[in-house]
Amino acid sequence: MSVQIQRWLFTVQQYHLMSEAGILREDERLELIEGEIIQMAAIGTRQASCVKRLIDQFSVIPEEIAILDVQNPIRLTDRTEPQPDILWLQLRADYATAHPVPSEVLLLVEVADSTVDNDRNIKVPIYARSLIQEVWLVDLVENCLEVYRQPGPNGYSLMLKFWRGQQVAPLAFPDLDVSVDFILG
Repeated sequence: MSVQIQRWLFTVQQYHLMSEAGILREDERLELIEGEIIQMAAIGTRQASCVKRLIDQFSVIPEEIAILDVQNPIRLTDRTEPQPDILWLQLRADYATAHPVPSEVLLLVEVADSTVDNDRNIKVPIYARSLIQEVWLVDLVENCLEVYRQPGPNGYSLMLKFWRGQQVAPLAFPDLDVSVDFILG
């Protein structure tokens, strides 16, 4: 006799209510992915260092043009609220009233070592379905930068891979050349 395993899927609203009720602690590194509460991996030294270098590189973009957001939630659907490493957001009067939504994202960056397969195979397709125009996946295992563009319901139709010695500019900031060597350290 086989037993069917019951999985409980949550909405973003239920997820936030659990946090407000103390069921989920604020210091827990969690994100909601397609209704499932996922414990995020601890931030390793190399990942943290890479995020800091990206913040340094991206800080040349004036605040009047876009908002740089680091390791904060973005609401993609009623059941998905990940916390990417870096977001470049369009200007909005007040992000205090609601988390950013996909149409406000100019660039999303995930930096991954132990979670690279999960980020590539689960999160990147979700970002494409959400129509986020450009996603960078910094793969600290292969020491490369994967750039995803042209989103659609079946994924990104363009994926470019950049290695040490190469540079790339985000679509939203075409004059900002970013060195892969600098990103990887």
